[in-house]
Amino acid sequence: MTLPETVIDPVCGMTIGRNQAPYEREHGAGVFYLCSIECTRKFDADADAYAAVAGLELPGWGMTPHPENIVKQFRTDPDSRA
Repeated sequence: MTLPETVIDPVCGMTIGRNQAPYEREHGAGVFYLCSIECTRKFDADADAYAAVAGLELPGWGMTPHPENIVKQFRTDPDSRA
């Protein structure tokens, strides 16, 4: 199985590169990629709800790419991918 190169942040709906996502969380049977510390904190606070939303195909969800400079701006700890 080949994983897609881009993923959708389940909190804000931004499309980000799998390898560029500064944060990731394992929850249930999935791995969720997050674009910022803010989205990570929201995901951690209610992971079940965000994981459920990630499984829905909502119109327009994930259609806005997250610029790399924004990802770098929110990255506070390069070792935080855990």
